[in-house]
Amino acid sequence: MIEQAVVLAGTAAGDRVLLGLTLLQRAVLTLAHGGIRHILVLGPEASRPAGLEDDARLKASGATLQWAGAGEAGAVLPLARAPFLLLDGREVFTVGLVRWVRGLAAEANLRLTPGGSTPGGGFSGLAVCQAGLFPRLPALPAGGDRARDLDSLLASAAAEAMAVPDQSWVLVDSRPAAGRARRLLRRSLGKPSDGFFSRHLNRRISWPISRLLVRLRVRPTQVTVANLALGLLSGWLIGRGGFGNTLAAGLLFQFVSIFDGCDGEIARLTFRFSVIGTKLDNLCDFVTLVVFFINLPIGLFAASADVSYVVMGAVAVLEVAVFYLLLLARIQLSGHHGNIAEVARQVQEKDKTGKPLHWLERLGVRLGFIYRKEFISLYAMVWCLLDLAVVFLWTTLVLTSVGLVYEVYSLLQLAGQAGRNRSARTRRTA
Repeated sequence: MIEQAVVLAGTAAGDRVLLGLTLLQRAVLTLAHGGIRHILVLGPEASRPAGLEDDARLKASGATLQWAGAGEAGAVLPLARAPFLLLDGREVFTVGLVRWVRGLAAEANLRLTPGGSTPGGGFSGLAVCQAGLFPRLPALPAGGDRARDLDSLLASAAAEAMAVPDQSWVLVDSRPAAGRARRLLRRSLGKPSDGFFSRHLNRRISWPISRLLVRLRVRPTQVTVANLALGLLSGWLIGRGGFGNTLAAGLLFQFVSIFDGCDGEIARLTFRFSVIGTKLDNLCDFVTLVVFFINLPIGLFAASADVSYVVMGAVAVLEVAVFYLLLLARIQLSGHHGNIAEVARQVQEKDKTGKPLHWLERLGVRLGFIYRKEFISLYAMVWCLLDLAVVFLWTTLVLTSVGLVYEVYSLLQLAGQAGRNRSARTRRTA
């Protein structure tokens, strides 16, 4: 396993800011959050950025950073006999790439090649080197053609070429390269739990907003709080009734769903992760949904004076509350740590396991997407645009009822499995 990295700094391009971080900052933090615990930067003292070693984001990852001047004979590897990842300080890559590299059992010098390209050629920006090659690195000239010098060094060490599947990286040495790096980072922002509408609609809109907010140095928690305010405003508008208010509420509710992705995108782009931020985001999402569902029947009653809407709304709110309580209980039993979107994804992918499914499980596979927040907000917006918010209320009643039945079934299945596991452990220890 690769536990250390050597970063070659020293060119002015390394100070270039890309999506809120200099290239050198981004390289170091990506390594740290990808699991590399020891990072050594080789570069002239004049190019050493202030405060890089003391960056709170670096310390939070548990990684350590050392700086050694170019040409210093006394530079040593943090782990003297272990292989290391060698890279240019202008490289933009992803945490996923670092995790892939860490898993290598490297027994030879390797020139890494991005997935989809033909292995071979010279230094492509990343290499895995044996410890014996390190003493020759500080002697490389700080100026000149670094790629040519590294090509020669790796060739003399008989480095083997290795393609990295499904991964890529970009050496940012020009404006077109910076554009390719931004596209690479954009693709990396998606999560396995993203649904169809998140991938094909929400993230296409949230990305330019996130880029702007990063440029303005807005923090993820600030976005979360602002999104809560917009969510509360959408609930207040839907509660006033009338087509104009309902239309504005539907559009705003959908924007809240889109904007909800920005805090996570900014956090991943700038490595500003926090447990409090995640919990705050989940709480704000829940509050936004509850406020909207409570105010929807109030608005319908205000527009029609029909008390049946209030009764329907009370039943819908009660059902939604019970549904989420059951869902939280299921999360606790299945160990998803509060990730509702991950539960929805696993429900939809149950048919890929090859096991026979109960009819309720087959129904969950077919209809699981409707319980995702990004679908709920889009669905609500459509009916608000048509001035038929009552249809949204009716379908909420029906679909939540179906969801309640499915969650009860799932909880019984999980509880039964937990009981069988306990019995098996008891028999093994007896």
